[in-house]
Amino acid sequence: MSAAISKITYANNITLITLADLPCDSAVVASVLSAFAQAQVDVDMISQTAPQGGEMRLSFTISDESLGDALTILGGLRKEHPSIKPEVLPGNCKLGFFDAGMFHCPGVAADVFSTLSGAGIQMELITTSEVDISLLVAAHYATDALRLVEQVYGTTPVESV
Repeated sequence: MSAAISKITYANNITLITLADLPCDSAVVASVLSAFAQAQVDVDMISQTAPQGGEMRLSFTISDESLGDALTILGGLRKEHPSIKPEVLPGNCKLGFFDAGMFHCPGVAADVFSTLSGAGIQMELITTSEVDISLLVAAHYATDALRLVEQVYGTTPVESV
């Protein structure tokens, strides 16, 4: 399985923002992301849950250094949409696993998740594509996670900018 991962990256100082009780409306999601874009705050790892009872959760990451701007934006969004419940969790590490061959190699995600969870490393957020797996872990897991994935996959993690 390890041959299906050719590059591992990491980024420290990542904040997870989750908006709970968000109305199931694409326009609301667009307005949330637009508010961050207008403030020049980069958003990454966007994940939306399936609707439940007319509501959903939207999670995404930003850099910890953008947290002040994010809190201002979230305050404005709460005025527009009082039902939104923001949850903010700074101090995380994003791990990225990449290989063009993942597309044709079932089980890579299962292997990565098993490797990390087997070591007691909790994943806070997961996003994937055909060739990429991104995981968010609490900062206190970062050193152990990086050491473990280098050992298991034989690829030295590279800090992303």
